[in-house]
Amino acid sequence: MFLIFGLPLLGLVCAVILNKLFPRAKFRGYDILPFFLIYACHLISLKQSKPEFLPYGFFFFFILVIILTIAEAIKNKNIAPDKIMREIWDYLTVNTIFWYIGLMFMLI
Repeated sequence: MFLIFGLPLLGLVCAVILNKLFPRAKFRGYDILPFFLIYACHLISLKQSKPEFLPYGFFFFFILVIILTIAEAIKNKNIAPDKIMREIWDYLTVNTIFWYIGLMFMLI
């Protein structure tokens, strides 16, 4: 149970430390949050003894990625790989944050 709350807090601490160490880097500290939150979501699903929706969550995420890539390709008539990867990773971060918050409400 400690890991369910501890992993996201550890991820936030690591994010703050990364922001302090590398203030001008192209990556941001919160870019590492999905690594901590995905495992915390897995632990919540195990704690509830309910089926995991991890594969479905990633399937939904990749559908959104495909839609985003097509929209960017139509809008810009060119795909800039670094910009697209940045947006995809940002969507993954937001997706895992909402996923974790939703599972926390289900845990209560």
